[in-house]
Amino acid sequence: MTETRKMMPTRRNPQRQRNIALPRERLAGDVFFDVFDLACVRGGIVGDDVVEAGQTLKFAPGDAYIHIIHDAVCQLRMVDNKGGLALAPGDVVILPHAHGHTLERRSADSGATKQQPATSSARVTTGVLEFDGSHGRSLVNGLPRILHVQRSTVAQTSAQGAAEWLPMTVAAIEEELRHPSIGSAVMLAKIADLLFIWAIRHWLAGERADQKGWIAALRDPAISHALSLMHANPGHNWTVSQLAEHVAQSRSNFSQRFVQLVGESPMRYLTIWRMELASNRLLSSSLRVSQIAEQLGYMSQAAFSRGFRRAFGMSPTDYRERV
Repeated sequence: MTETRKMMPTRRNPQRQRNIALPRERLAGDVFFDVFDLACVRGGIVGDDVVEAGQTLKFAPGDAYIHIIHDAVCQLRMVDNKGGLALAPGDVVILPHAHGHTLERRSADSGATKQQPATSSARVTTGVLEFDGSHGRSLVNGLPRILHVQRSTVAQTSAQGAAEWLPMTVAAIEEELRHPSIGSAVMLAKIADLLFIWAIRHWLAGERADQKGWIAALRDPAISHALSLMHANPGHNWTVSQLAEHVAQSRSNFSQRFVQLVGESPMRYLTIWRMELASNRLLSSSLRVSQIAEQLGYMSQAAFSRGFRRAFGMSPTDYRERV
């Protein structure tokens, strides 16, 4: 890979305010949308590479990559040697944490089956995902090192439509690459975004129950409800007891379950979310610092500024001027 497409981040409108009385069936989706929207995810397909037996494609750290494997088995190896796996034709792999890695074509007869005869070369379609600043880090931190969607087992997951989405999405990418036309770059960018979402759904449908992180925690109805309440009304003076009452759990059970699934306490999560919203509003609005502090539940501008400095290493005013 010698070239990747770079896209400049855009500033978004301030986070819209919503009533906390949300339909329960929409709660998990709302939380994910909130973070995904602030992360300003931008995807794109950057092309195809043919990998002959014995050849290796190298990808430096710094970009989050999507790879779609065609025709023959490839071996994914992480530069830090912490994990690796075989990728069969039709598989999709996403590395959201932007780790350096390689894709190596295995020997011509390795991994061949009656349905998938051996070939001397593999083709790899590659895309790039970009995320915006601290918001992007919040999204990525909720994901594992590798999102691996195996075409051979995708129909066995409980993700709705899983058996159909993978071949249809890959076919759409193939068509745009083979026959580019007006809007092809836009189409490929949108398809890359959808592929990312589908891969996350697939992971959630089949991942271990002990996986930590706010995205994995959305599978738990009570914790998902609590997260949604904090996202819907971040300026409310939430306490652990209030949240536990809303999700019909004892304070101790709720707090323990939240830490177990999310990886941090409810109040720590709320503070981080408030800071994410604050940084967005500083850049995307003309609101005074005191107004943002009040919107996000801080009793004084001084308390808000101290929390912001701990999170970002500078005052809100300096952040607005420098970023």
